[in-house]
Amino acid sequence: MAVMTLEEIKKGMDDKVFDKIVDVFLRQSDILAVLPFDDCVSAVGGGSTMKYKYMRKVLPAAAQFRKLYGTYTASTATKQDCEAALTIMGGALQIDRVLNKVAGRWDNLAYQIEEHIKAVVSLFHYTLINGDAVTSASTDGPEFEGLDSMLAGTTTEYGTDKAIDLSTITSLKSNADEFYEALMLLVKETQADALLMNTATIAKIQTVARVLGYKTETEESFGKKAVSLDGVRFMDLQNHYTVTGTGESAVATANAVVKKGISRKINKAETETTGLTDIYAVKFDVNDGFHGISLNGSSVVEKYLPDFSKPGPVKDAEVEMITATVLKNTQHAGVLRNIKISA
Repeated sequence: MAVMTLEEIKKGMDDKVFDKIVDVFLRQSDILAVLPFDDCVSAVGGGSTMKYKYMRKVLPAAAQFRKLYGTYTASTATKQDCEAALTIMGGALQIDRVLNKVAGRWDNLAYQIEEHIKAVVSLFHYTLINGDAVTSASTDGPEFEGLDSMLAGTTTEYGTDKAIDLSTITSLKSNADEFYEALMLLVKETQADALLMNTATIAKIQTVARVLGYKTETEESFGKKAVSLDGVRFMDLQNHYTVTGTGESAVATANAVVKKGISRKINKAETETTGLTDIYAVKFDVNDGFHGISLNGSSVVEKYLPDFSKPGPVKDAEVEMITATVLKNTQHAGVLRNIKISA
């Protein structure tokens, strides 16, 4: 078993083009910059399936006192047999060889590759949270299970019976301490390395931190500002873009990966509370936490670039990512539900 991050995989590749492509992935995704990958998945069943079988820790063992000549009540540390199938996600593009020949400062191929990488990252982020491996709505191929589904009904699913209102400055100041305590409980209980959320929620937490007197920003690689609290990184999973229609009638729609503006009935309320969102916590650990999986010996990210020296006026190119995410211990990931960030 080799456990590596994309950054470490990049260092082992003697390919300048691959380096640049992986750099784009790393710039576009905070989580891909640190997510460890277990690259031990092999194709089985004649190559038709690529599954990763693992045990998920659900409940710990119990201990107790006993009297002399008394006995202990037997307990069992509960593990659940789980499996995840690798998913294939990517994008294809076409470019005329003349456009490549006349490329000067504007490199159309590089631009198209980068834009398709952004689309792959967007899809990966979306599935990491919202993926449905059982009843996948995808018509193209199966999804892997997302954290929203993994954490439903677990002991680290918090805030299901009450909303914390941060929607206005007045309510934020009134509820800052309550929210901070709930957030720190999520972090401490899961031993989280990162909190996954949307842009609006990060802005709310930074306001809470300012109200309570905490600093949240430091500078990291690529010159970006890293937002964190007590050493726990805030990761903005940004928007997921979908395009409907074709040609001039095509329309792009952007929705936050970690949804904002959710409406829910809370604690048997007769009416729904609007403007809600959730915050996810993860501990990155390939043995006892949250991590990625990939093909045995794979680089996770693959490129297929055109050879302009061969005949044919229109060339094809593709970028592809073969992966999934798994959770080996439900105590090392969690979710804080029902944070009200808008009306």
